Parts: sequence; C-alpha cells; structure tokens
Amino acid sequence: MSLLAYLYTLLLIPAVFTATLPKKNTTDLYNGTEVPIDIGCPFLTPRTEAATNVHDLRPDDIKLVIGLGDSVMAGFAAKGIQDETFFTIKNLYENRGISFAMGGDPDAMTMPNILNYYSHDLYGASKGDHIISICFGNQICPKGQYRPKIDVLNAAQSGARSLNLFHQLDYIEDELEELYESGLASPTDWKLLTFFIGSNDICHSCTEITSLPPAFSVNALAAVERIRTSMSNVLVQIVGMMRVQDIVIQSSNYVAYCQPIKGSSFIGHDHECECSHSDTNRTIMSDVFPHYNTALEGIAEHYKSISDETQSTFAVVYQPLLVDIMSFPIEAISNIDCFHPSALAHAWLSKMYW
Repeated sequence: MSLLAYLYTLLLIPAVFTATLPKKNTTDLYNGTEVPIDIGCPFLTPRTEAATNVHDLRPDDIKLVIGLGDSVMAGFAAKGIQDETFFTIKNLYENRGISFAMGGDPDAMTMPNILNYYSHDLYGASKGDHIISICFGNQICPKGQYRPKIDVLNAAQSGARSLNLFHQLDYIEDELEELYESGLASPTDWKLLTFFIGSNDICHSCTEITSLPPAFSVNALAAVERIRTSMSNVLVQIVGMMRVQDIVIQSSNYVAYCQPIKGSSFIGHDHECECSHSDTNRTIMSDVFPHYNTALEGIAEHYKSISDETQSTFAVVYQPLLVDIMSFPIEAISNIDCFHPSALAHAWLSKMYW
C-alpha cells in the first residue's frame, strides 16, 4: 500500500480530508414498498413470530449489517478514473456505497441492497463516497478517519490487516452503543456481520512474519471471539480470500488501460501489494495462500463445535469466494490502479456472496 500511503500523505489537508459525497436516499417502489434495488422476486410472507434461533434465520429477519475488512470492502477505486483525469481527489475515494458486501447506494447491486429487498428496515449499509481511510504498517490506523454518516456500520479500512481488526471493532461497538441508546435498534436485533480480511496480510507475507498464516489465524480468531462475547444475535459470515497475486499478472497485458497518466509508464499496482512484483515472491504468495483460507474455514468449524449459552444466538459460517481472477475481463479491475475491483466486479461479487 506504499503508493496509497504516499498519495494519502500528500493530499491530507483539512479541506480535502473532509471531502465527502453522501448519497441521496432515493429508492424504487415494488408492490408499493420502497426498495433500493428491484430484483423482481416475490416478497416473503411475514413471520407470525420473530426468529429466536440463529440457525432459523431468513433474509427478512436481519435488521443490521456490519462489515470488517480492507480496501475491497471499503470500495476503494471501484468507480474508476473520475473527471477523465488521474489528477483529481475523487480518484482517492473509497466508493463505499457500491461495496459488494456493505454498499447501500440506490440501484447498486450489493448484498445489503438485495437483503434490503426483503428486510425493508435494514440498517448499516454504507452510502456515498469519501477520501480513503488507511492503515499504515502493522497496527497504525489513525483515529478520526471514519465518516459515520457514510460508513455507517462498515468499519473496513484500506490497508487493513488482521492485526487491525480490533481497531475496527472499537468503531463498530461505539456505533452500536449509540444506535441502541437512540432507540433505533436493539441489542437483540439480528445482525449479519461480514468478515473479509487477508489480502494485505498475504501481500506482506514475504516480508512480515506478523502477516503469515499462523499470526493471521490468531488475529482472526481473536476478532471473532470478541464479536461473540460483545454482541448478541449475530451471524458472522467469513468470506474467503481471493488470489490477489494473480491480479498483477492478469492486468499486465493491458498497458493502455493500466497507465492512467498520458506519456508516463506509471501503473498503480506497481506500488501496491509488495510481494506480488517478482516471480519468487508470487510463488511464496501462492504457496501460503491456501493456508489463509484453511485458517478462516477452521474458525467457522471451531464455533460449530461450541455448545454454550450463545449457541442459539451466535454462529459463524465460511463462504468461499470462488472467483478466477485470470478469467476476469480487464474492466473488472479499476483503471485507477489496475489492482482493486471495479464497480463491475463488485456487482459480480455481491451476486456470488448472496
């Protein structure tokens, strides 16, 4: 993330740092009910009684969506180059409202919008865009970067690794406490928490021992355990990692698409994911990659075996993200840096996630 860190530092002045683009809450009408996106399916017949067991949830039972993750969940660079130039602050925005797992912009194909089609008072999805919020190094996530009116319950931050999950949970717990005190939600409302982290861990796997699978596993398990002990009525969906090491290879044949500055050979991905820029380090990434997903799947299996007072109100499931990056059209990758998923890819990923 060195390129992003450099640009972020260069442009971090008060007028820019507060730049935000909130989205209007426009919706479509379907059968007289306001929905953020019309998927053309029949609504569910309402339950006669509220769900009391996490293993008996339907889409319309979910009232809150929560996200933990990195720049992909934050939607960094998803909308591509803005204003037909690379030199605009908008190209450093996280387009949170179209994030596949946590976006809530009207008409965006996202998991929360699909869920909102059935659960009409769903809360937590991000709406709009704002300047990148970034974590530097292992555990440096400067405070004051969240924009609650836009982020809502999406705590993802660009550059985040598994070591930063507790920082994200601090934000979520504070937001939930305020939400409960306001009366807009209750601790017993059912929550879907999406857990999508690891790309920055594997991107530093050739240089940082704290990013290797053993440390990653410990950090991820500790975060899930904190969720279990601090929140009630939660379904945690752990989303598996993608082979990010393939993105540089896939995009290398599209020079014109990936060089946003005319007359320059600059390509954003040359300054991101430090372990992806040599055959040797990409081999390391490929060798360790399965162990990250094994760790995530193992966490889900671990909680299936626990029998205590939370077994009816807390569960963890593992959802592999079965995408073949080498089959992606180049338009699925943002032309800002030829590394992050574009709006097209986020729409695809949301359908897979659903």
